[in-house]
Amino acid sequence: MNNLLVSIIVPCYNQGNYLNDSLQSVLNQTHASWECIIVDDGSTDGTKDIASKWVEKDSRFKYVYKANEGLCAARNSGIKIATGDYILPLDADDKI
Repeated sequence: MNNLLVSIIVPCYNQGNYLNDSLQSVLNQTHASWECIIVDDGSTDGTKDIASKWVEKDSRFKYVYKANEGLCAARNSGIKIATGDYILPLDADDKI
């Protein structure tokens, strides 16, 4: 199981104030084989700047921007580009 890739999908709409804690929890967990796709669903609160810092910090983080269509559409956009064996949905205001 340790070498199976987990795709963590983080839809975010104007939840930038929670995003650092959520992404730090991804980085802190013990499974090493993961990608984290942050899907910015048209945020206007600086989510892009916060996500960009994480993408620079670790190449397993990926950032996608899309026009606002709601939580389900944002999550599905992330799933479409995920390459993992498993999908882990993680809301931007939650922690692992």
